[in-house]
Amino acid sequence: MNTKTLSLSLALLVGSLSYCYACSCMSTHPQNYYCFADFVILARVKSFQKLETMQSLVYKVRIKKEFKISEKGQVALKSGRIHTPIDSAMCGVNMKVGTLYVISGRIESLRAHTMMCDMIKEWKNLTRRQRKGLRQMYKRGCSYCTVKRCLGWGAEKCDKGSKLKDFCKWNSNCQTNDGICLRQANGSCNWNKNRQLNNCLKNSTLSHNRLHWMNYDF
Repeated sequence: MNTKTLSLSLALLVGSLSYCYACSCMSTHPQNYYCFADFVILARVKSFQKLETMQSLVYKVRIKKEFKISEKGQVALKSGRIHTPIDSAMCGVNMKVGTLYVISGRIESLRAHTMMCDMIKEWKNLTRRQRKGLRQMYKRGCSYCTVKRCLGWGAEKCDKGSKLKDFCKWNSNCQTNDGICLRQANGSCNWNKNRQLNNCLKNSTLSHNRLHWMNYDF
C-alpha cells in the first residue's frame, strides 16, 4: 500500500469514526424536558471558560428565573456555573455570550450539567404557550402525564387498548409549539384546549388537504 492510499484510508477511517460518535438526540417535547430535568432556568450567558483537563466548557450565567429546581440544584447553581462537554460530538452545547436562554439539565456531584439533548432555547424564540407552560402549566402535567411521539423516527409504543391514557400523542409541530398535556376530568391525559393550538391544527389540516388534492390535479 503506497503512502497516498494509506493517507486516504486513514482519512476515511477518522471521518467514519467522527460520524459514528457524533451527538444524536431524540426529539423531545418541551413539557418532557421540563418534567424530567433537575433544573429549568431562564439565564443570560455572561462568559465561558474551557477546562481542558475535564474536557468541559463552563458557562457563567446570571439566572433571571427558576422555573424548576431541586434542592441540590439550588446549591449547584449558586455559583451561576453550568458545565457541558467541550466537544459538540460529545453533545456539548454552544451558547452565545449576552443571550437569554431557557436551560434545562441535571445535577451530578453538586455541579449543574447541560448538553445538546437537554432544552437549550433562546427565550425570544419560544411561543407564548411554551412560556406559559414553563411558568406554571407544564408542572401541573408532570405528576400524571407524559408526552409520547407515536409516529415517525424515534416513535414510542402507544397502547391503544387503555381507556384512561397517561400520555398525550405528539404528532405535529402544533403540539410542540402550543400543546400542554394535562389530566382531564375523566382521569385521562389529553392536550389542553386553547385557541392557538386549535387554530394551528385547523390550518395544518387545511394545508394537508390542499396538498392532497394538488397531487391529483391533472
